[in-house]
Amino acid sequence: MLSLRFALQTLKKDLRHYGLFIFANAFLLMVNAMFFAIRNNHSIAPSEYGKIIKAVMVLGLVLSLLVGAVFIFYANSFVAGRRQRQIGTLSMLGMSRFQAAMVVAWQSIGLWLMTVVLGVLAAYAALFLAFPVLNSLAGGQHYKAAMDGQTIIIVAMIYAALFFLMTVVEWLKIGRTSLIDLTKSDQKVAKEPKARALFGILGFVTLFLGYWLALMTKPSLDALFSFIWAVGLVIVGTYLVMIVGIGWFLKRLRKNQKYYYQDKHFIPVSGLLFRVKNNGAGLASVAILFTTIVVALTAAISMQQVTSKFGQYLPYDTTISKAQQLSATDLVQVQQTAAAHDLSLSQVHQLAATTPILSQIDSNGKISRYTGTGDILSKPVVRMMTAASLQKWQGSTVTLANDEVGVYATHNKSVPKQLQIAGKTYRVKAIHDFKAPDSTAPSGPGYYYVVVNQDSQLTDFLKDVQSTGNVNIQIGDLADAVTYLYAYDVRGTKENEIAFSQDLQKLSWANDETGAQITDRADAVKSIQTVFGSLVFVGVLTSIVLAFTTILIVYYKQVAEGLVDRQNFKKMQRIGLSLAETKQMINRQIRLLFGLPLLLLVLNAFFAFPILKTVFKTLGMFDASIFIPVMVTVTGIVILVYLLTYWLTSKRYQQIVNS
Repeated sequence: MLSLRFALQTLKKDLRHYGLFIFANAFLLMVNAMFFAIRNNHSIAPSEYGKIIKAVMVLGLVLSLLVGAVFIFYANSFVAGRRQRQIGTLSMLGMSRFQAAMVVAWQSIGLWLMTVVLGVLAAYAALFLAFPVLNSLAGGQHYKAAMDGQTIIIVAMIYAALFFLMTVVEWLKIGRTSLIDLTKSDQKVAKEPKARALFGILGFVTLFLGYWLALMTKPSLDALFSFIWAVGLVIVGTYLVMIVGIGWFLKRLRKNQKYYYQDKHFIPVSGLLFRVKNNGAGLASVAILFTTIVVALTAAISMQQVTSKFGQYLPYDTTISKAQQLSATDLVQVQQTAAAHDLSLSQVHQLAATTPILSQIDSNGKISRYTGTGDILSKPVVRMMTAASLQKWQGSTVTLANDEVGVYATHNKSVPKQLQIAGKTYRVKAIHDFKAPDSTAPSGPGYYYVVVNQDSQLTDFLKDVQSTGNVNIQIGDLADAVTYLYAYDVRGTKENEIAFSQDLQKLSWANDETGAQITDRADAVKSIQTVFGSLVFVGVLTSIVLAFTTILIVYYKQVAEGLVDRQNFKKMQRIGLSLAETKQMINRQIRLLFGLPLLLLVLNAFFAFPILKTVFKTLGMFDASIFIPVMVTVTGIVILVYLLTYWLTSKRYQQIVNS
């Protein structure tokens, strides 16, 4: 097999040339195999939160597969030139195009085999390092690392398909290109970009329109759509600016002869002008990928940190919420269920209050139901109860005059001076000692707990906020008008407490027509830790993939451009450019090249902050004490990684040019 022998010889001879390509794809295959292995893990699947973790892993798998697929073709574009030159030389020596195509096929099979073997071995080792981290982030789970045969086969077949498509692209190039052109395929000279002022201006306008939308969006139900629009505009604007806009701007600089024909400007501007033509999309991708890392890590870590505090904002360990009162027998069942799990319960705290209603209050104190989609987090959630009910809830109450209502406000909301109920105006008496029955997390909505003297006032309040206009409505006519809460503090282990809450849900009164909602602090915290802990795991792993891919993109660019620029700088040295001047020009050109994505990264991160803040507020998950430090820290780390990439790849570029 002549083609097989040539393929093996070229792979062995150029293994150093293909080494980074193999290593990069093996790394991406490793990450994909890890996601597959976690998704198929037999210790995760039957667990209580297994479905949640599997769903999150599928999300990470899709993202990493997309990155891996794009990178294979991108990286191959750099190694293909050398391969095509070899094929061209062999064809000129008498090898047929079919035999040349078979050489490419055998080379691809060899590269695929090395990628799969290295990637699977690395995935197997990495899983044993990753599972303790996943278990910790997911709330102290005890999942066991494992790599099944199905995972290996699926990942190997996916990469076989990608390498096959890569080979087909190579075959098409060989079939359409002349032998002479094949021998010069890695020596193509860049052409000067065409100036398209309209597209350049459009790029800047689109970019700043995305920034403006990020600044102007307010917390509302439409905030997520605004976020998607802003992201789309920034991505399109970034690519237009880097591909067209910068080239147009550099041509304007070249027309300024006083600026352009200076020693320190001439070579960097002209060199960058040709680089933008070839690498504008790559530079834009670098900026977008690093921005994506900032956004993904900030979102994942912030969500995990915010939700980790969720338990401390719940007033009691276990709360039962039901639309009908529990009987004495039902309450005895609760005590018996706790005893069966070796738990002791505190005295029950009972509260009858209207269901939470998102409201708006006008200047006269009139309360009405808020049905809009605007800035919903600025609107209070109102719950109303009687003074007698408050006494049962916390053992103390508030004394009110006939023309007074009491109000306790969470989240430092200002208390209104007056409120209207059924057209009658009441003075507001602020309540300072109250244990709120709902979560008081800073990221959640603010509540007004209104205390009145009579049950009839509850009925009047419900009439005011009903949109049906039925003036004869009574509390009993509304199935969910009033919610009855029964809250306990629990002594015992967290595992027993979770089992206790799960058994409560199985009791007959919890499964009747009205049902019941059981909220347990330990169970809520564990489920939240599992969801958002696995999201952080995926976010960090995906960010590592994006960072690794971006660094390799930059490295490949520097190597490819260094090989081209080496000849250019050699020619300039022959006509009088000194070695010191060469190094100075190289440094200035590289700084300009790396400065553009860095500038866009900083701008994108700066304008991503307000829109992310808005989205988090809309989801009820914004905590400034967590979000701001996390975003600043993540952005700083990403910038440091970028600068380190600049330092390493620029040294490699200088080595190539000066060799």
